Amino acid sequence: MYYTYAKSVIGYNHINNKMPCQDFSSVYSDKEKTIITCCDGHGGSSYIRSDFGSKVASYSAFITLNSLNQSFFSRLDNEDIESKIKLNILCEYNRMIEQHLSKKPIRKSEVINLDEEEQDALRLNPVKAYGTTLTGAMVIGKKLVVVGIGDTEALVVSKGEMMKVFDDSDEPVANVTYSMCQEDAYKYIKVKVLDFKNIDAVILCTDGLTSPYQTYVNFNNSFIKPMMNSLYRNGNFHDVDTLIDEIASKLGVGDDVSLAVICKDDLVKKYYK
Repeated sequence: MYYTYAKSVIGYNHINNKMPCQDFSSVYSDKEKTIITCCDGHGGSSYIRSDFGSKVASYSAFITLNSLNQSFFSRLDNEDIESKIKLNILCEYNRMIEQHLSKKPIRKSEVINLDEEEQDALRLNPVKAYGTTLTGAMVIGKKLVVVGIGDTEALVVSKGEMMKVFDDSDEPVANVTYSMCQEDAYKYIKVKVLDFKNIDAVILCTDGLTSPYQTYVNFNNSFIKPMMNSLYRNGNFHDVDTLIDEIASKLGVGDDVSLAVICKDDLVKKYYK
């Protein structure tokens, strides 16, 4: 019924600077639901554990979405659906981060290169070390549920046209984004429930993938449509898998690259020529 895909690749700048991959993505599917996640750990000097934070954010979204069933959406109104999903994701994220901190407190060796102000900020709020964006999407029945915080993209594609799921006009500027590590993260997590009937695909991706294309028009025409065309012809992600490796290793901006996709298998060829 669906093509699914998730992959994160370390960017060449991170390799050159001996940094870990700070992106994380995942995919899961069973008879009832299909779930993808895509998270981008922050690259700033204070976010010393963001590579682990992105994994935790992904797990928190997966655990929350996987716990839902179709009756959850029929018995609650949209406001209750949104608030419960947001709260459960944050509870899972904070629980796992606190558990990790209790087992592995931040060491002096981890903050030795930070200035005094940055070290003080981590002492006051050690969760900041795990800063990351989060996007997740689930297809369940005829519904598409999308959650997100930060600048990792959540996109839907229909009849060859690509659209953003969330309005990002309130996003900060100058390479600043909302984060799971914020004390007021609940305010900035977005949830949207859509009808999946007329949607061909939902795509989650980090800015390491979109940045080289500069505009969304270029990204749609030069990446999304060729990917969908390849799926129509070949029924697999081999071509896009190779391209993502190349973008991360030499063609992109040097950042980590992540992509996660749920795509219907009955694509109409004329829209993706």
